[in-house]
Amino acid sequence: MHNIALCYHQAAAPCSMQEGAQLLASAIKDDSRTDKPASYGGLLLSVSATDPAALASKLESINNYCPIPEFIACGQYAKSDSTLEQTKLDTYDGQSIEWQINTLQNLLPLREQLIAEDLATVNNSGQQLITTIDDALTQAAELKTARDQRLNQAQFAAKSSGVDVQLITAGTAKQLADSVATKGSDQTYWAMCV
Repeated sequence: MHNIALCYHQAAAPCSMQEGAQLLASAIKDDSRTDKPASYGGLLLSVSATDPAALASKLESINNYCPIPEFIACGQYAKSDSTLEQTKLDTYDGQSIEWQINTLQNLLPLREQLIAEDLATVNNSGQQLITTIDDALTQAAELKTARDQRLNQAQFAAKSSGVDVQLITAGTAKQLADSVATKGSDQTYWAMCV
């Protein structure tokens, strides 16, 4: 799984979310970026606010559920931005936007879920002796059904967090970039991750 992100504080100069979307789209289309993906279907997470405190609050809800390093840094910066005078902040002179490779085990909720499922499987195996293949198949089907029910119950309600979620079906970097480029608003405080 690859991700590429850009937040308001990473731009060379203050800009609107729409201008940030254009910068992110340019980075997606740029073939010279390292670790670019082989396919370009994606999920665009974006959030914007009228002030840095509101942005930090919106990012906190998504970061508690599924921490994205760029969103964590953006939330910390926005929190600082809301409490300090602008002249006392060290600002970025611009930053290279690069693809990153993330394994599913790096995402805290998935890692915790995998550990919990592994512990439950080991515990069940230790408590019961499975004497026949039919018993094992029946038990596996029950565990799968229970797991599927837990997964369906634990789905994240993105709309309640203030984070906009858009599924993008794209075959090329240009198609993905074109979809990202249309995103945005005139708000100055924003964060996007594909």
